[in-house]
Amino acid sequence: MKIRIFLAAITICLFSFGCKSRKQLSQEGASNASQNSAGKLIVHMTMKEKFVSSGSALLSFTVINNTNRDLRFCKWETPFEPRIGKYFEIIDGNGNEAVFKGAMARRVMPPPASAYITVAAKSKVTTEINLATNYVLAKTKYKLTYVGSGVSGLQVKNTISFSVAN
Repeated sequence: MKIRIFLAAITICLFSFGCKSRKQLSQEGASNASQNSAGKLIVHMTMKEKFVSSGSALLSFTVINNTNRDLRFCKWETPFEPRIGKYFEIIDGNGNEAVFKGAMARRVMPPPASAYITVAAKSKVTTEINLATNYVLAKTKYKLTYVGSGVSGLQVKNTISFSVAN
């Protein structure tokens, strides 16, 4: 009787570890496929003005596809899904991070098809976001870095420096 209980416990443990591993592998596979495609896209951030007001700090976020085929990326954790998620790190000259006041979201993984944006071959997509909508910006100098690449797969090379005038 004790042997049957012992064998049943081992079987349950092996079965649960096996199911967990398959689930993780399928999610990683879906995520990696998206990131491989997004990794070929070029992202560029710009601000028209280096001096902005605390109520209006417009950032342009452009995704460029220079390849000969359509590519896609996940819009989660990008400005293409504005007001949801903290995908920028905004640090002042003293090393303090600007307070994020936007909404955070819990996501189902892997992302559904509706979470992706396709960028046509030799094309680009651009969106603009007002940073003041999601962050408390005081009168000081800031450095902005994109930190949402873990979800979107997009790699942003440039950082933005700007100052809040009032």
